[in-house]
Amino acid sequence: MFEEKTQSPPGDTRDELKLSELLILGSMWMLFGFMIWFYLSAFHGAPARIASEAILSHILGSDFSRIIVEPNQHFLYQVETTIQFTFRDGTTEALGFIVNPLIFSYGLPLLFGLVMGSDVSWLRKGMIMLIGYSVITLVQIWGVVWQSLKMLAFNFGEQSHAIVLSHGVSDGAIAMGYQLGTLIFPALAPIFVWVLCNRPLVEQFVGWQVGQVVRKRNR
Repeated sequence: MFEEKTQSPPGDTRDELKLSELLILGSMWMLFGFMIWFYLSAFHGAPARIASEAILSHILGSDFSRIIVEPNQHFLYQVETTIQFTFRDGTTEALGFIVNPLIFSYGLPLLFGLVMGSDVSWLRKGMIMLIGYSVITLVQIWGVVWQSLKMLAFNFGEQSHAIVLSHGVSDGAIAMGYQLGTLIFPALAPIFVWVLCNRPLVEQFVGWQVGQVVRKRNR
């Protein structure tokens, strides 16, 4: 009887208010997170740059040189190859191009806002951000590698396209990898990390628990 009295009435909107509070706090923290993410991009993007360089070196072999930070804009990567390319002005030099790694890691400030707006301990917030940073770094590596291959295959003519194909990378694989890395993974990764690491809070918002659903199915 006492449990029935303490249950929330049908019209109770505390969960909705809590959710709206989370969205407001998350939006405010996210704006602050975007500033940190942008100004420290040369530091938090270093693991992705090193890993992408190793992967492209393995795929392209001697046709690849290195990835460095763009001298004038430190949030960009400069991908350098050993492929001799004739430019429009008639000069022939080793082909290089710019990749923006931030388009693959914008989920980091989004996750930061959600985590900081959540009502969990600081230790748990730190653990979620560490997991999220690891996952989003993998997404960033995926994006940089496939965008680099896409630019070599489709942006600089038949010569570089043939070189990419000669290393066993098909057009279909490039198209799929590039689309996943640009459209799918960056947007979904922070949401998945936050939901999986905050299941009790999500269950509070939606009004049911996983255990309840399992018991209903077993009846």
